[in-house]
Amino acid sequence: MRLESARIAVIGAGVVGSTTALVLAERGCEVMLIDAEAEPGRGTSYANGSSLTPAHAEPWNPPGTARRLAGALLRRGQPYRVAASALPGLARWGTAFLRESSAERYYPNARHCIRLAMHARRCLEQLRDRHALDYDQRLGGSLELYRTPEGLAAAIELRRRIDDPDIEYEQLDPTDLVAAEPALATVADQFQAALLFPAHESGDARLFSIAAAERAGELGATLLFETRAERIEVARGKLRIYATIRNVERTIDADRVVLCTGTETDALLRPLALRVPIYPVQGYSLTFPVEPDSAAPDWPLLDFERRFVTARLGPHRLRIAGLADFRGDFRGGKRRLRPERLQLLRERAAALLPELAERIHGHPGEAWTGLRPMTPDGPPLIGPTPVEGLWLNTGHGAMGWTMAAGSADLLADRMLGRRPAIDPAGLDAERAFRGSRPRY
Repeated sequence: MRLESARIAVIGAGVVGSTTALVLAERGCEVMLIDAEAEPGRGTSYANGSSLTPAHAEPWNPPGTARRLAGALLRRGQPYRVAASALPGLARWGTAFLRESSAERYYPNARHCIRLAMHARRCLEQLRDRHALDYDQRLGGSLELYRTPEGLAAAIELRRRIDDPDIEYEQLDPTDLVAAEPALATVADQFQAALLFPAHESGDARLFSIAAAERAGELGATLLFETRAERIEVARGKLRIYATIRNVERTIDADRVVLCTGTETDALLRPLALRVPIYPVQGYSLTFPVEPDSAAPDWPLLDFERRFVTARLGPHRLRIAGLADFRGDFRGGKRRLRPERLQLLRERAAALLPELAERIHGHPGEAWTGLRPMTPDGPPLIGPTPVEGLWLNTGHGAMGWTMAAGSADLLADRMLGRRPAIDPAGLDAERAFRGSRPRY
């Protein structure tokens, strides 16, 4: 057994954890970044939807969610799918998810999410400028496509009710949409309108995770990969992490530990008699090579009713991502690429981009699936737990890439006793533990 020590150990080197390590290292903290994989961004951040959409960071359970999920259970070919096998495990979390879909709960939760996401946009811009980070980013906005008057009206009403002064958008009719994105010329008549959000952008979360971790290392952070954190205990006033590397146990003592571990957070907390309401929602992506002058869209796109996104990553890659499967327990992060869901993604993308249909159907692409760590109310869990020194920065659902930089900033401010730049209300980890008594 090998004993090491760190003042602050960050477990999880996805986009949230790598950014957290960088922000803490920037502020002069002694940081150790720990991950089971060989490099950062190999889990849920590996091939996500790539879009950063702060004005579209609201939770997934608006009023009427119960009716929509019932349809997802009964019909195939839907963006959302609830497997019958998932129902027992969904009982407690799902009840809370539906309870939070009332208008009285949903809109405050949406405001919390968008407040954090807008702050994250500013923080990301500053990090990018300070460290000259390059991650195949495209700045300048995204387009959300609406096929029905009802979908468009609901989207506009949502922004009105959230009433965040940072939300800016422009409505485009089909003619304006084609002028902005010529790749949609042959399908523009299918859309009622589009909303252009100038604050949005896109980029490769995996490349960003690698760059952020490397920069943290240059600032003095210790990077410890291929090291799986198995459990955490309290020992002699410190937190002790028991980890394994190639079946060899190593022990790391830390003054503070930050869990940026997504859907695996609950497994690390259970031995301490703590639980967090994080449910794994499976998503899929396909990444295709494209030529710089191909018919691939330049703008990041969201097909709202069909619930999938496209994003160009640099001149040579196009990513298509989406769908949401509630399938039950994925212990250890195990997940399966389901051919019928990938086929649905291909069909939807080919219908949106007919000039690329041959490439989308004929090229295998890089197929991937990941698990979004969803809380029932929507906002992530950022802050201390009842165990002294143990902190969370997790539960970002589909918005980890969008919220990462702001979450890291908020956590660092709270951990270092500084006044946060934004109100942490509704984003705090403490809300998950009210009434909990940890095992010390």
